[in-house]
Amino acid sequence: MRSYHGAHVPGGRVSNARLVSIIAAVMTTFLAVIESSALQGGFSINGTVSLPDGNPAIRVIVKISGLSGLNREVQTDNQGRYEFQAIPAGRYRLTVTNPADPSQFTDAVEADTSRTPANRLLVHLYLRTAQAKKEHGAGVVSLAEASQQIPKDARKAFEEALRLKADNQIDQALKIFTRAIDFYPSYFQALAERGQLHIAKNQIAEAIADLERAVKLNEEWGPALRGLGYCYLEQQKFEDAAQLLQRAVAAEPGVANTRLFLGIAALALDRRDAAKSALQEALRLDAKIAVTAHIYLADLYARQERYTEAADELRIYLAASPGAPNAARLKAKEAELRARTKQR
Repeated sequence: MRSYHGAHVPGGRVSNARLVSIIAAVMTTFLAVIESSALQGGFSINGTVSLPDGNPAIRVIVKISGLSGLNREVQTDNQGRYEFQAIPAGRYRLTVTNPADPSQFTDAVEADTSRTPANRLLVHLYLRTAQAKKEHGAGVVSLAEASQQIPKDARKAFEEALRLKADNQIDQALKIFTRAIDFYPSYFQALAERGQLHIAKNQIAEAIADLERAVKLNEEWGPALRGLGYCYLEQQKFEDAAQLLQRAVAAEPGVANTRLFLGIAALALDRRDAAKSALQEALRLDAKIAVTAHIYLADLYARQERYTEAADELRIYLAASPGAPNAARLKAKEAELRARTKQR
């Protein structure tokens, strides 16, 4: 399986009871101020917007929307800053449009007021290029992504490495992703990308090191979870792989490869219903990318002595991939399965 697509108290002695009393009084006052401010004036959601090259995005439009029906927009200032005031508690999505360059875009960024202990929520937004959209697709950006303060040099290196990756210049892309990580060691997106390139070069140990770092930085980063799950499949650590891939599915439900890998792990663990569900969903999401799911479904049906269905799955695979290196062997297996059907 090689394909992957405690606080300091100054000033002498304080008894434990007295210290607890002081802390309780301070916290009560602090929380009361927060609650009063949030109830009276709502929340403030603010941050900066950056262009794809890392420069401030001046006079671009930031929009906020929520399930309650709230819809507002503001324009960034001369330093790329924006702010929404008096926002009710809740979950919102932020997007940016650039009137000067409509081809630039942002993924929708999630902003949840329950994640801040105060009444201000900091969310940074980043415009991307049409090429980046083509490579990564659209989705919802987590708060972990939005709260990153990525240096301009790191972001530029990351974008360059993505272009090199798209051109299949794997070794050069590895070097530039490393440069991005050197500029910003918490760049979990770059760590995940570099890890995936290590997988492509069959450097599984190096891939695991990068992907584990990425997951520690963002436990909900789908590409890192998927890549690490794949690595554990390669090492036949099927239980670990299944757990990671289930988390990857939760983070990115619409990725066919994640479902495919999860189905393979479940089948290896002989969890047949889970395997069938994951493999069929992979095919529903993208029958071309997940075409090998037919082979694993054939294996599943054969274990259940459903030989006709197993043979049919192999036929579908062979029709979709007539030039596959394993085509001759699979044709022979299909014939064997059909023969077993006749013998019953």
